[in-house]
Amino acid sequence: MLDGLRVLDLTDERGLLCGRLLADLGADVVQVEPLSGSPARTADPVDPSTGISFTWQTFAAGKRGIALDPERDRELLQDLVRRADAVVTSWDHAELERWGMTPDEVLSLAPQAVVAAITAYGWDGPRSRLAASDLTVWAAGGPLAPHRDGDRPPLRISVPQAFLHAAADAATGVLLALLERDRSGRGQFVDVSAQSSVGQATLARILAHAVGDDNPEWQQQPTARADQSGSGAATPNSLKKWHCRDGMIELHLSIGAAAGAFTNRLFAWMHEEGAVDDRIAAWDWREVPSLVAEGTLDLADLDDARAAVRAFLATKTKAEVVEQALRRRLLSMAIFDVADVASSEHLAQRGFFADLDIEGVAVPVPSVFAHVRGAPGPHVRARAPKVGEHHEEVARDWLATVVPQSAVPSRGRTLPLEGLKVLDLSWVVAGPLIGRTLADFGATVVRVESGVRVETARMMQPFHDGRPDREGSALFGNCNAGKLGMTLDLTTSEGQQVVRDLARWADVVIESFSPGQLAKWGLDEEALRAVNPGLVMLSSSIAGQHGPWSKLAGFGNVGSSLSGFQHLVGWSDRLPMGPFGPYTDYLGPRTALVALLAALRHRARTGDGCYIDVSQVESGVYFLAPQIAHFGFDGTVAERRGNDDARWAPHGVYPVSPDEHGERFVAIAVTDDLQWQRLVAVLGRPDLVREDLATAAGRRAATTELDAAIAAWTTERDGELVERRLQEAGIPAYLALRPEDYPRDAQVVHRQHLVELAHPLHGMTVVEGARVRLDATPGGPRSCAPTLGQHNRRVLESVLGYDEATIERLETKGILR
Repeated sequence: MLDGLRVLDLTDERGLLCGRLLADLGADVVQVEPLSGSPARTADPVDPSTGISFTWQTFAAGKRGIALDPERDRELLQDLVRRADAVVTSWDHAELERWGMTPDEVLSLAPQAVVAAITAYGWDGPRSRLAASDLTVWAAGGPLAPHRDGDRPPLRISVPQAFLHAAADAATGVLLALLERDRSGRGQFVDVSAQSSVGQATLARILAHAVGDDNPEWQQQPTARADQSGSGAATPNSLKKWHCRDGMIELHLSIGAAAGAFTNRLFAWMHEEGAVDDRIAAWDWREVPSLVAEGTLDLADLDDARAAVRAFLATKTKAEVVEQALRRRLLSMAIFDVADVASSEHLAQRGFFADLDIEGVAVPVPSVFAHVRGAPGPHVRARAPKVGEHHEEVARDWLATVVPQSAVPSRGRTLPLEGLKVLDLSWVVAGPLIGRTLADFGATVVRVESGVRVETARMMQPFHDGRPDREGSALFGNCNAGKLGMTLDLTTSEGQQVVRDLARWADVVIESFSPGQLAKWGLDEEALRAVNPGLVMLSSSIAGQHGPWSKLAGFGNVGSSLSGFQHLVGWSDRLPMGPFGPYTDYLGPRTALVALLAALRHRARTGDGCYIDVSQVESGVYFLAPQIAHFGFDGTVAERRGNDDARWAPHGVYPVSPDEHGERFVAIAVTDDLQWQRLVAVLGRPDLVREDLATAAGRRAATTELDAAIAAWTTERDGELVERRLQEAGIPAYLALRPEDYPRDAQVVHRQHLVELAHPLHGMTVVEGARVRLDATPGGPRSCAPTLGQHNRRVLESVLGYDEATIERLETKGILR
């Protein structure tokens, strides 16, 4: 879909994924390295016997490679820039200045180019040049603080993820800017902050204080409050991970209106097999919060229920649990490691893997991040390049073309998606986040939901002023800002006809119903494209629209289990904890947006619509491509390691002085030997200047001793002071931001990432801003999320042109509910 697009890739391991996504879609992506090779060639995971970096081998795959000297080859590099459609970089400010490749310099050479910079905290601002690592970005963006297992410090995911979120967002930003350039003829700067990107992985928790939900109850084991879906800090780890006969099960005993029905089905299964008594089997877990509040049930009753579940699951295998999850639509799933993922029959049947040549070994790697019908789909096209491998052919191919002429400036530029019409039939988090980005950048998005079967996200924390209400969820608000809202009864023929009329109006349809549900209503791809052949339709689901797992129900915690993430988060001496929240709900929208925007560009050239099938499981596995490749190469299974790093030490999260809101922690990552020397000086510990600690390997062997030394220094000190002193010494460090801290973080404020919007019921609300900043055509939320049915008449009258009699008939018959 991106054939003919030229991308110059000046990234290291922090940005490689951006170019890989574009290359998979057909772009000619040329990886630029220094003559000594990219530092990404040594990025973990690395095979110790060969030095092969599986991060490089997977995320540089599909690209051509050149190696340049910043002085000798500057003219050649500039000539390549002049012919590029996009330039993507994750190099540090100083490195770009040395090469003469800052965004301003690129745009002065090539006004038609889109230039995207992936940085830890944003291109400019008071904290833009701070030292950073995956761990410190995770702390700065919000996902680290709530992610705790008992009394130990907050946890990261044991493999790098923060910059992958940002790199995928950069691919979205590049495609948005290119869609705008296709009209205006001019490029612009795309500024991507990893800190802003990972905020999405908090399930809107970073908005809690801003909307007045400061009650700590929802951060603890819930009783009278509806619980979150997935693996959140709201539930102790020991209550959501369960032993089975041959491994571990991820199972969240969800309560409340949002997801209690899943738990009802679990206990029905147990009752059928005589594993639970009639008393417990009779509970309606949707009503458990109110039953506890009124005293009908107490915590001892809930403990009895959990004990029954624990005994029951101990008799089952992982395969039996997966089978019943499919048959009964349960929120339970076997916890897979990368070996399980690599041998998945479901992924094999979907053609998800492709063999790459990694130093002479055919290694299966994730290949298809979205399945496309009706247009060319993404897939990995070639192995990663060797240093300078394609230098001569790239110079020949690119320099043989004419430098594009700059467009004559027009009076004004529009948002990239101005005029795009979108029907959003998705719900909860993953699907709605796709439509939210489209709305941010100019699309008219009509969101259809039910006022009877209330959307799950409407009943999820945080809530305005801490009061549960279907019009008060900041999570729902964050996922749906900027959209028009309709309520429809899709079980009726009249409601289905309204959807068909909306599909005839729309350019794009997004849906996240269980596979097969739309077909039952006559609203599947075939039916909708019959009324609108040019339609681009995107389906988002846990495991995709076909394959053995396609009927799986649930949220991103199920996707996290089957993609390998549940196994990779936690302390090595404890049960796996899993990522905070429904983690693949944050990854699926990113791969979906890249595929969808490429499809829109393809449609603009050809007139052809298409169908896109996005699986959360596959999106998750794609983000674990290096670990999957490592297993395929030599059988290494990635393991959880707390906050330790396979390469760097010290590397951890340490307590600092508490404040009025409670405990606080700081993330610290020493990423080279010079930083270690500086850290010893800051700590005032000359006794740690020892030969055995001079290297990272030696320090990793002394992790317990060093963590204790650092914690002894941080514990009695103010967190801001600790962070400042370490950053002044050039050591990556950042406070683990809590909801109380996030809105006043200097870089968040500078980027205006939290946006206040008028709300018809609450006066004001707060949502996150756009994931990427486009300097010439900036996007962002233009209105708050709709209340239930808020725009029914507006959509029916203005969008569909229904007359008054038709609208009154729909209202009278209860179709608009």
